[in-house]
Amino acid sequence: MARKEYDYRCDILSEVDRAALLDLISEIDTARKDASLDNDRLQKLVIKADNLLRRTGGHFYPRSFWAEHIEMILVAGILAIGIRTFFFQPFKIPTNSMYPTYNGMTHQVYADPQEAPGPLGKMFRFVTLGSRHIALTAPVSGEVSIVRAEPALVPGRKLGVFPTVNRRWLFMVGNEVVPLDLPAEFDFSGVLQSMLSGPNVRQTTGRAGVQIIQTGLQVQQGETFLAFDLLTGDQLFVDRLSYHFRSPRVGEPFVFVTDNIEHMPASERGKYYIKRIAGAGGDELLIEPPVLLRNGAPATGAPAFQYNAGQEGRYNGYVHFNHVPGALFPGTSPIHVPEGHFFALGDNSPNSSDSRVFGFVPETEVIGRAIFIYYPFSQRWGRSR
Repeated sequence: MARKEYDYRCDILSEVDRAALLDLISEIDTARKDASLDNDRLQKLVIKADNLLRRTGGHFYPRSFWAEHIEMILVAGILAIGIRTFFFQPFKIPTNSMYPTYNGMTHQVYADPQEAPGPLGKMFRFVTLGSRHIALTAPVSGEVSIVRAEPALVPGRKLGVFPTVNRRWLFMVGNEVVPLDLPAEFDFSGVLQSMLSGPNVRQTTGRAGVQIIQTGLQVQQGETFLAFDLLTGDQLFVDRLSYHFRSPRVGEPFVFVTDNIEHMPASERGKYYIKRIAGAGGDELLIEPPVLLRNGAPATGAPAFQYNAGQEGRYNGYVHFNHVPGALFPGTSPIHVPEGHFFALGDNSPNSSDSRVFGFVPETEVIGRAIFIYYPFSQRWGRSR
């Protein structure tokens, strides 16, 4: 602190005060190196330093509580912005296009609502897995139905604070409507499917021609008829530095911005996507389900290529996109990647909007490569692959 005060205020201090500060700094340096320094001598030196610094410090010393902490917060913020901009950027996986390598938001349905964890279990799962427990309760007694209308987009709050967009799904118990707001990017179909496995499921037409699926599930007023956990997507660090010194490599999971991708829909521009580099400039790609061929041979460079080719575990293999209207590369024709561009594929090929749909990714749009999953604390935690 004595050195700092001298550096900050030496131009406005008197010659006597400057000399006193320099003598203090020298005395402290000598004492620091003295192995025989005891607590009494140290305490006297501290008091001497404090008295001199208070006399010469002006507004610089002593610092108020608020000044000290505001400075600390500002410095921490500047460091965080610098690290995020030039070195490591946190990124959250929004969808399941890279599943099962990376998870977007997923779910765990409780067939019996009584199996749901208690308050401590919910808190533990929230901290470790980013889990949010959702339960719907019957307002009246009757049969549970699902309205088959396109869910409306409604405003919502993330963590109760940050504005976001939700989709509103509609259930019915008897004639009472039960709304459920979920994040717009969450694929709710898996949860719905768990309710449609019974033998008494049937479809009817309600008022105004609205299609309604009657589940056959009869519930009593106050009974929970749907309980599940909504699990957060993987959150990872993106290395923004390496690609300044070397080119991205085929097989690496990379993050890119969508602003200047020629065929990207307007609604998706300005977003960050994460996919895997399937091909670089000059490569010829061909999908022969379930295998991705690069320059005539099965693609290598990442375990996901081999897992998809062998349809191992939860990897479904690579597929054509001839069922998607407007897909740029839907079928069996070879794809030639132009120089200065990359072909991006999702590991979850049947459910990934990638270069098959929006075309090539210019190298100018690449942000960096995924290197480490830091949250949630699941079996995928650790180095990215």
